[in-house]
Amino acid sequence: MLGVGSFQLSKIFIFKMSNELESQIKESLFKEKIEKFYKKNKILIIVFFIILIVTPIFIQINSYLNKKNNENLLEQYLKAESLIKKDDNQALEILENLTNSQNQTIQKLALNRTVDIYLNQGQKDKALLQLEKIRDFDNKLFDELNDIKKVILKFDTIKESEILDLLKIDNKNDSFILIKKKLLYDFYIKSNQLNKAKQISDQNK
Repeated sequence: MLGVGSFQLSKIFIFKMSNELESQIKESLFKEKIEKFYKKNKILIIVFFIILIVTPIFIQINSYLNKKNNENLLEQYLKAESLIKKDDNQALEILENLTNSQNQTIQKLALNRTVDIYLNQGQKDKALLQLEKIRDFDNKLFDELNDIKKVILKFDTIKESEILDLLKIDNKNDSFILIKKKLLYDFYIKSNQLNKAKQISDQNK
């Protein structure tokens, strides 16, 4: 019986030793693979960790610079506003620089203010040129207001096809439908198209 017990203990001991040896071999092979992978991709790994560390810092710096840039643009716009009554030509110079800004809000404000200054100076053609620059802004109301401005500026010489294209009065939910209809009605009266003027007038009843 003692012999059988000793044999089983030896068997268990050998099994444990075998498992430990196998684990050590696997661990050694894993470490070897890691080392080989590191040596092969050392530069990529370093670059990856540099990017991982630098990216948050870059985002913070970029955010700070954008904020400072926007503050500077707003400061320039307010300076132009304060100069309009004193020296509108200097104000125009500042505003025209701001019309090239990447900040769309400042760009819109500057373009519209430039149009107003040119209108006050009686330079209708220059005002129209500024309005032509106002395109591709993701703001439907803003675009509609500019189209209405164009109609008013061109009213004396505008053609029917152009006024219809700019006003687009087919949409009944249009925010400016009453203003647009009034402009179209006045246009038809001016051009002696009384039947069409009556049709516009009847739509408002």
